[in-house]
Amino acid sequence: MNEDREQFMIKRNIIKWILPIVLIVFIGSCDQDAKCNNCGDLLGGFIYMKVTASDLAKHEGLVTLDGIDVGACIRAYILEEELNVNTVSIADDCCCEF
Repeated sequence: MNEDREQFMIKRNIIKWILPIVLIVFIGSCDQDAKCNNCGDLLGGFIYMKVTASDLAKHEGLVTLDGIDVGACIRAYILEEELNVNTVSIADDCCCEF
């Protein structure tokens, strides 16, 4: 009988202490941008951005591309603060919603 009680207490302590620690580590390791594309960050000259009306006016060749409209998520190369329209591609998922 005492052995059963000891085993029960051991299992209870494991659940009481180990499980919360594992959950905290798991939750803490999930970066909110883990699957996102870091909108607005310049990485290796490339930027992900959600197209705005001012972007369409600022980068005149952008409006001529198929599928590019206000709200589209794009990936493009930036050189000296100029967006290279030839490098624009539509991104599947856009994490620009803040």
